[in-house]
Amino acid sequence: MILAALALASAAPAEDPDLRCLAAVAAVLGIAAEKKSDDAESIAGLTGIFMYYLGRVDAHRPGFDYGKTLGPMMNAPDYTKRLPADLKRCGGEAEERGQMLKDLGEQLKGSAPLTQVRPG
Repeated sequence: MILAALALASAAPAEDPDLRCLAAVAAVLGIAAEKKSDDAESIAGLTGIFMYYLGRVDAHRPGFDYGKTLGPMMNAPDYTKRLPADLKRCGGEAEERGQMLKDLGEQLKGSAPLTQVRPG
């Protein structure tokens, strides 16, 4: 696990799968903003996915300069060719994580609400 994190941190930013997902989600959010999308639920979902990947990148690249890297990644001549594959991969990962959160919610339904007194 540590070796994988070190390899990821030393990889070129354009090849970091989490940074590529972050750029892909940013691109979709940018398109929604340009179209002045009023689909608040979709925007909230995309924002959650963006934050998920931001956290992943922060974990293996602390102090990373996003502004310096994401713009050039997204403006690279081949970016539009790479984007569909990234969206498919990242979307699949986000769906898996979303399902995990739903399952966790189901598991926690039996937990006492914070307003109830707990034993002990």
